[in-house]
Amino acid sequence: MSEHNRRSGYWRYYELATKEEKVHMIRTLIRLVQEHPCPRPKKGKRGRPPVHSREKLDFLPPLMMADDDAYRGIVADLQSMRTPWDDEPVPVHTTLVRHAQTVPEEWLEHMPAETARLCLGEVGDATGPLAADSSGMETTRYGMAERPNKKKRDFVMTRQKIYWKYHIAAILEPYIILAAVGTPGSVNDSIKLPTMLRKIRRHGFDVSGRFFNADRGYDSDDNCKELFWMGMIPNIKQRKDAKNRDKPNRRKAAEMFDGVVYRLRGMMYGAFGAEETRRHRLQCRFVLDDNRSRFAQGRAIAWNIRVVAESQCGSTWPPPVAKL
Repeated sequence: MSEHNRRSGYWRYYELATKEEKVHMIRTLIRLVQEHPCPRPKKGKRGRPPVHSREKLDFLPPLMMADDDAYRGIVADLQSMRTPWDDEPVPVHTTLVRHAQTVPEEWLEHMPAETARLCLGEVGDATGPLAADSSGMETTRYGMAERPNKKKRDFVMTRQKIYWKYHIAAILEPYIILAAVGTPGSVNDSIKLPTMLRKIRRHGFDVSGRFFNADRGYDSDDNCKELFWMGMIPNIKQRKDAKNRDKPNRRKAAEMFDGVVYRLRGMMYGAFGAEETRRHRLQCRFVLDDNRSRFAQGRAIAWNIRVVAESQCGSTWPPPVAKL
């Protein structure tokens, strides 16, 4: 196949747009960190004062995920950024790694909701349907798993990579993530849907009257009941041989199922496709079990910040052309 020929000047405008988008991401993150400071436990006055401010250390990990960079790369980029912490020394990447492991999970669960409100403020009232899905997260850790062996006709223990799952509930088309959860790879999708719905309800998002698209993995009477209680229409694909005699919520959802709206569920993969690898898995940089939930929340914060930056760039792009 022949390569696609770009128009003249395409890559020049692409580079300008990428730089402009990163400027908006930096401004949005600085604003969020300053308006919603991360709570820290109070310590005694003994010892030397900290070299790096907490706001600067809270600002770098989400930017690293939004820019798809590594710890060393984001530390090197900090020298060229214009931030309120230019008079402070640049942290070593190990300092940033240790700080990311101590960020309270309560603050991380609160930040995706704040970034989602910024997205809604930029794109206006996003009245599209909601959807939920999950994607695999590939780590660098290995574990022992039992697998069948044809030669020995028995199960043998083999060494394989450990995978986690990244669950999200988002508004389609603007791709605004309202809730995110990180779980081990063996957890079923249907189990974590009530957790994400509780987060949406707790943060005060008005989702009543909307369709909620999901595949067969989320098909259960309890999930339909929770969605009806929140005022949404569970547009969940059901099995043909499913028996709804003792499940009134699933029976009601089957009667209200809209196949045309369900086709929009494919747009959900847009929130994963830009970040997945060729094997349809996300690359997870946090390999410790304690950081599994931190990775999910940080990824949601980074995605929403990128949506805000793209919306802000779209309102001011293309730049005005000087008249000769």
